[in-house]
Amino acid sequence: MKLIFLMAGGSIHVPNKVNAYFSTVVCFEHSGHVIVVDPGNLPSIDEYEKTFKEHGLKPEDVTDVLLTHVHLDHIFNSIFFENATIYVHESFKTKDYKSFGLFYGKVYNWVIDSWKNVEFLRGGESLFDGRVRVFHTPWHAREHLSYLVYTENAGNFLIAGDLLPTRLRYYDIIKGYEKGESRAFLESVMSEVNIIAFSHDSPLEVK
Repeated sequence: MKLIFLMAGGSIHVPNKVNAYFSTVVCFEHSGHVIVVDPGNLPSIDEYEKTFKEHGLKPEDVTDVLLTHVHLDHIFNSIFFENATIYVHESFKTKDYKSFGLFYGKVYNWVIDSWKNVEFLRGGESLFDGRVRVFHTPWHAREHLSYLVYTENAGNFLIAGDLLPTRLRYYDIIKGYEKGESRAFLESVMSEVNIIAFSHDSPLEVK
């Protein structure tokens, strides 16, 4: 497993006008697979154009998309990866996305309906010859997953979606300001982690 690129996520706010969140996008290569974790949202398109050209990639080259959870800022750009198998926790099917709003409901269903091949996860799986471990971390959304990715060229990545949106949240947890299941999960995996890929912040090298 090799890291190809990481595009840090963030947010854009214009008071009373715009709330645009876009997740961090991480891309790996393994044995002929091009794997994108959390493809992000529309504000990332310019960076996608630049980054894919730099690495000689096309949208159709992406074979696998791993989702931490089904929120638009993490999933929207999956519409561009028509050849990819989508990996998602099975409980996302229990949600009524139409109820998310007149417009949001339509967009959610449009994106989800674009997924031609879907693999359902529960947590506990090991993917891509053991290079990706899957954890069910349902404290932000019932379908929320986290991934521990072992790479040959950039260390081991923890991609914990909106369990760890920013460095501030991580520091709050490790300093003991937050307790409970999120903290217990981090304590169980951090001995193997070199890089934390926050969903809406720049990554952090932890060792």
